[in-house]
Amino acid sequence: MDDIQWWVWVIIAVVVLLIALAIIAAMRQGRQRAAERRREEAGALREQAEETRLEASRRDAEASRARADAEEARVAAEQREREAREHQEHAQRTRSELDEQLAKADKLDPDGSRDGRPGGDTGADRGDDRRDDRTTDETVDVTETYEVRRDDLESDPRHRDTGDPRQV
Repeated sequence: MDDIQWWVWVIIAVVVLLIALAIIAAMRQGRQRAAERRREEAGALREQAEETRLEASRRDAEASRARADAEEARVAAEQREREAREHQEHAQRTRSELDEQLAKADKLDPDGSRDGRPGGDTGADRGDDRRDDRTTDETVDVTETYEVRRDDLESDPRHRDTGDPRQV
């Protein structure tokens, strides 16, 4: 080794040092690129998480609207049920009043009663069967006319103004 000049050793040392520095620089660059890739992946995951959060918020809002619609429909159904009961009660009162009127008419009728007892016109001979002898447990269809506010009709989607004056 004595025959190699000192300046050759210096050149070899400088080349080895440059190679070492190049390797270190390449490793740093590789780490920086890997870190940048991880940052980009993390950013993409954050964006995806934000989109998912927004979608979840939209679905929560839709669920809230659906619950509100269901509650509104439930309240409307209860109101309609209450109205139906009121109409049924009114029909029963009307029937009772009719029965009372017929009973009073039977008492006042000089020819007798209409209920088939002897001595009177039963009404069946005339084809006039106005007397209602059904039990109170039976269901009876009653047609009534009642007042409806225009606001109620406009808010109800079943009642659309078609321009036909016959439709209410």
